[in-house]
This record gives sequence, C-alpha cells and structure tokens, in this order.
Amino acid sequence: MTCWAEPATKNSNNDNTPEAIPGAPIRQQENPGTGQLGQWLGLSPDSPLSIGGLWVGNASHQASGGVATNGRSGLAQQALLGLRLDMGKTLHWHGASILVQGLQVNVQNNAAQAAGSLQGTNNLAAAPPLNRTELYSYVLRQELFNKQVKVLIGKQAPSTTFANVMRPMTSAGAPFAEPFVTGLPMTPPYAMPTLQGKLPGYPDSALGATLIIEPQFNNHSTYVEAGVYDGRQATGVATGLVRPSLSGALFSIVEAGTRWTMGNGEKPGSIGLGSWYQSGVLSPVVIGTDLRENGTYGSYLIGSQRVMNFRPKLDHSGITSFVQAGWTASTTATMTANLGGGVTVFSPFPKRPKDSYGFGLSWAQVNTRSTLSQIWNPQELMMQGYAQIHLVGSSFLTPAITYLPMAGVKSAGAPSLSAILQLVVQF
Repeated sequence: MTCWAEPATKNSNNDNTPEAIPGAPIRQQENPGTGQLGQWLGLSPDSPLSIGGLWVGNASHQASGGVATNGRSGLAQQALLGLRLDMGKTLHWHGASILVQGLQVNVQNNAAQAAGSLQGTNNLAAAPPLNRTELYSYVLRQELFNKQVKVLIGKQAPSTTFANVMRPMTSAGAPFAEPFVTGLPMTPPYAMPTLQGKLPGYPDSALGATLIIEPQFNNHSTYVEAGVYDGRQATGVATGLVRPSLSGALFSIVEAGTRWTMGNGEKPGSIGLGSWYQSGVLSPVVIGTDLRENGTYGSYLIGSQRVMNFRPKLDHSGITSFVQAGWTASTTATMTANLGGGVTVFSPFPKRPKDSYGFGLSWAQVNTRSTLSQIWNPQELMMQGYAQIHLVGSSFLTPAITYLPMAGVKSAGAPSLSAILQLVVQF
C-alpha cells in the first residue's frame, strides 16, 4: 500500500496500516492519510499521483463546570482530501513533489467553548469561522543532497514543521518506527498555547517558504529549520480563506535541535529550541480592549524520549514521554507562557498491538493586562487522559476525559469536567 503520511510504521504482522496516529493528524502531519483512496480509484501503487486523506469526527459533553449555557454537548468534524504528484516520475525532476489539499471543517459552538478553556480541549476547534471550506495548501516540495535539505514553497501549514513535539523520531537502523508521541485529542500538544494565533496552521494555512537542513550522522542527527510566512492571522485575518499575500504582517521562525537513540537504537529521543517574530499592529482577540503593540516575539522548547520497550525487536510497544514549554513578550497574546507534557503507553497488550493509552497536562499563564483581567483568570491548568482503540484498517476510536481545576475563562464554573469521543478514518 502506498504510504501517504511520513514516516511509515512497521509491525510484526507485516501490516502497513498505522501502528498509532496522533490525536490531530491534520495539525501534526504534512500528508495525513494512507493514499488508499487513489488505489480505490484505480491508481497503481507506483503511480506518480497519490490521492488520500482522512475524516475526523467527535462528540463532546460537558459533565460539570465550564460555560455550557447553551447546551452541554457538541459535535465537530473535519475532512481533508490531498493529492500528491511525484515530479521525479513525471518530469524526471528528482526530489520534487507537488501537494494540493482541500479542507472542510464544521464545529458547533458548544464543542469549542463549553469547557471554558483558552488552550483548547477539542483539537478540531480553532480560529473562527467554525464552519469553513477552503483550499488548505498548495506546495512545491524539493528535496536535495540525499534528503538532507528540504525546501517548501507555497501555501502551507508550518505548524507541522515548527514547535511540533509530536513528530516521531527514529533512526534509520531501528527495527521499528517510533509511533506518534501521543494521541491526546486536546489542542496544546499540536498548537503550543503561546503560539496560537501566530504560527500558521490548521485551519489557517499561509503563503510562505520553509527551509529544513538535517545532516545525517550514525545514531543521531541535528537539524535547523527556518521559515517566513503571511502573518496576517495574528491581526485577525483568516488567512486560510483569503487571497494569499506577503505584503502585510509577516511571521518568521527558526528552530534548531538534535535527535538521538539510546539502547542500541531502540529508544529515540529529541530536543528542539525555537525563536519567532511576528510583525504588524497587534491587538487581543477580545474586541474592546485598549491594548496594542507593533510586533512581538517569543521562544519555545520541545522534547520527547522513548523511556521503555516492552517487547524489544518484536514490535513498537513501550512508553514514550514528551515535554513542551513556551514564552512570549507579547502584551496582546491570550497566553504568555506555557508548560506541558505527557506519557503514552503503546501496545501494552500483545493481542491488541495498535491500541495505546496516555495522559497529558498543560499549564498556561493567561494575559490579564488591562480589561482582560475582567474576563480571564491569570492561569489555566488542563489534564486529559485517553485511550486510542484500533478498529479496522486505518480507523481509530479515542475516548478521553478532560479536567480543568481552573479554566482560563473567568465565567466558567470550576472544576471543569468534560468527555470527548473521537473517530479518525484515514484513506
């Protein structure tokens, strides 16, 4: 079967379907899906054209607390269809490919706001409008020097590249690929709180250019990534829905890090440090405040480590951990600092090789300058536990429970307790 998402995983049953998936594939993966749709339509596995995508739907319920004044339950769904053309197979343009994606999102207000969280308990909810259909991306990707240099130009979602603690880190010699670090359905692992509304990504992709340099060594690698993008999202423009432009506010970012393996290449880990700058005249997302600033900046840290293998050399089972932290000097950002992390147990039961279970938490310092102190609490703490259950093929069901001892929205009842049931189907 054609592998659509990178990197592919492998298991002891010679089954090429995913071992595990992130809780927000569109937020985490450049090419989510398996490419199976193209084969159903008659394309051969070695065709230069691949067609794939996914559908994600979830239902949420606010059990207690929160701001569920208009109902305690909500529904949300997203669908992404992608086409990838290998230019090497068509025009003998080695290392080049073109990716085009379309996105449909529908989120009810209760699914986005009932918990009273500013960080986000439901990853399908993001910047308004909550119902949208858009041309999500069109990107020319060029790989050079044996894939050690990558260049992406076009409308894209750089959040899949930068501040992305979810990417699996695996050495070329490892017997099994590292599954995605977590399947948490809450938002912070996929969109760092201090970067929300700044770093372009789901659902507001942006025109720009990305450069990735990753020289390869024996058991580890270092990398440097840099990019410049349309930054109008931070000024209130839904860049996913308007004509692309680089004539207004810009968002610039750079990240450097290293990846390694321990235990004979069986325990991958990584760490990355990033810094970013947002230009333009900025104001809070809340209308009516007197706060303004001309540009801002921030930094972040991400890290992950496989800490234990249950059945070494047999399958991907084991325990993986991750951590993330962010800070910004912004006086208009919703959240000015964050710290989070979690652990995931992959395949603890041999007869259920694609199931996983995990826990994560995220703390954020909330901006309470000026009149914002009247509507927001000074901090928010969110904890979530989940189970990712493999159904059939590339479909997974994820029930999760989220608890907020203190919600960011001041009018929210605390503690806030909610549940979510999410289904992901890749094709």
